[in-house]
Amino acid sequence: MSLFRGVFFFYFGKGIDFAGLSKDILKAFFMGFRYDLTVVSEMSALITLTVVVLMFVDKKEILIKFLSVAKWYYAFFASLIFVFLCVDFGFYSYFQNHINILIFGFFEDDTKALISTIYENYNVFLIFSGFILIFVLTFAISKKILQGHIFKNFSVLEKNLKPEPIHIRNYSPNIALKISIAIFLLAFNFLCARGTIRNVPLEVDDADVSQNMFINKVAINGFFTFMAAITARNRESKGIDLVTTSGFKDARQAFADFFEKNIDEIPENPQNVLINKTSFNQTIEEIKPNVILIVMESFGSDLLKYNSEQFNLLVELKKHFDQDFVFYNYLPGGGGTMVSLETIALNLARRPISMVLSQSQFAYKKYPFSAPTPYNKNNYETAFIYGGGIGWRNAGVFMSNVGFQKVIGAGSMNPEYPRNQWGVYDEHLLDFVFNYLNQGGKSKFILVMTTTNHPPYSIPKDYQNLPLDVPPELENRLLDKDLGNKRFVVYQYANNAVGNFITRIKNSKFADNTIIALTGDHNFWGLFEFPTQDFFNSQKVPFYIYVPKKICPKNVNVSVFGSHPDIMPTLYNLSLSDVEYMSMGINLLSQDAENNIAFNGGDLIADKTCVVRYNFLGKNASYFLWDKNTRSKLIHWQTPTENHKRLIKHFIAQNAVVDYLLKNTGTNATEKNNTR
Repeated sequence: MSLFRGVFFFYFGKGIDFAGLSKDILKAFFMGFRYDLTVVSEMSALITLTVVVLMFVDKKEILIKFLSVAKWYYAFFASLIFVFLCVDFGFYSYFQNHINILIFGFFEDDTKALISTIYENYNVFLIFSGFILIFVLTFAISKKILQGHIFKNFSVLEKNLKPEPIHIRNYSPNIALKISIAIFLLAFNFLCARGTIRNVPLEVDDADVSQNMFINKVAINGFFTFMAAITARNRESKGIDLVTTSGFKDARQAFADFFEKNIDEIPENPQNVLINKTSFNQTIEEIKPNVILIVMESFGSDLLKYNSEQFNLLVELKKHFDQDFVFYNYLPGGGGTMVSLETIALNLARRPISMVLSQSQFAYKKYPFSAPTPYNKNNYETAFIYGGGIGWRNAGVFMSNVGFQKVIGAGSMNPEYPRNQWGVYDEHLLDFVFNYLNQGGKSKFILVMTTTNHPPYSIPKDYQNLPLDVPPELENRLLDKDLGNKRFVVYQYANNAVGNFITRIKNSKFADNTIIALTGDHNFWGLFEFPTQDFFNSQKVPFYIYVPKKICPKNVNVSVFGSHPDIMPTLYNLSLSDVEYMSMGINLLSQDAENNIAFNGGDLIADKTCVVRYNFLGKNASYFLWDKNTRSKLIHWQTPTENHKRLIKHFIAQNAVVDYLLKNTGTNATEKNNTR
């Protein structure tokens, strides 16, 4: 396990400056050894306990049989640890984190597609071979030890496990010695399993040994984060009340803290504070614009800073980014696709330590603040169009209950559209969207989710990529150059596809009556590690908006901070006139956005003054200030400022508000036959 940690450090730590951090690295490996020792000790606990019992039973035949079983026990669990470490390694390569609650998505997602993707992207044969090798070696070593002379003083083993016992000197320790040995063995195993002599056993938070976030990730192992995920899952399944857990006796106080109001300003039905109204706009009344919101798979913005003619990542999308509005200080709703879709579709922030809503009891509720509600009330046709199968993550049922009048998946698209395991390639998905828009009838609000920029990173055979000469500063950070080159082509393809779609809209009859918004579900991960000062950049995605000239606002400040719950309020105010809506987010085009707080559903809160990384379960935080020289890098800060405290207060209240809204404002939804 320590060897694996070394491999982890040198593989994922490539390109990170560790100058002056040698002591922290040593701390991380020592702390990691303690974590590993805890895992091994827990594995050995059953063996230790059994040995102690058999020592007092003093039946050599039973002990011989037990030791025979013990060889298989150790061999199996040692091999299982190896496989688990490989899984954690692969999980980290995609999510930039050790195993967490997202691991349950293996069974809740498209499991068949996931297995196919894993087979194509990871050397499963090598992992299986490692399992066999570890099994054989551990079995051989265990057999050698358990049949050796180490137990001769107990006179209980038989040579080579044959029926005849070994003829050695009889020795029977007295009861006092047996008790002493038993106490020592149990105490030593117990201490190692706890990992510490403190009152509280070793926990995930103890991995915080450095200001460098990657070094802290080196310290922890996936077993501990997996157990934390199970704990979170169990809490969620038991119906944890985040209002009381967050310290609020009255839900109205949570709303007051979140909206930075006095509690007297919060109505008895606190959800009513979410009600807003768009201003009257005669031009919008006349145009009644279509709204197309595209959520792109893995469309992170940090990589875009490397874009150039030689390393052409944006392709056709670049001219639109240059012409229209792009918000870069922007965070996704969470670290997974469906999590981010939920924050957009429901107009809510993401609750921490919670299940995917589409696969929970909340998928069968109808909420007044859902994204399509204002459009439905104003005679729009609303649709969710997904490039994959609508059975994915129960998306068909969830999006229908959210309020989309039509939910369309790959199964109802042209069967000749080329596709991979996850769905129709982006250019063909967007061709379907254009044709759907071209059907006429009512104005449309369409939420689109793409799939192509996702493992196994395949594209149509006829796509000819433009230059992708990786710049040296990026190449030096790459963990796997071959994988990087493959992923850059897919990233370019996806950007070019959506860029061509926007061009097609602008060159069509829809140019003057269609708003297009574009964002990513989460960042582009898995190719390089982000140093601590890039923590915010490691999560962010862009938010792009094209608005027809007749209704296009002026003097827009695109440097404000925002996140996915701010999308719909912004689009409502661009497309609807004199219409009420409910939302936790704000209109990014308004003056209120100047001091807006952005948040990622995991543990990140940020505004223009500072950034906080907050562990909701552990109730602890890491504090950062913006580097005034770069305005995009972070400086670790020891003592929280008033602005840091504001962000934490906002985040804690946010979790309570979301929990209250989900549990107290929904009505049972009747699933309609509007999915295909």
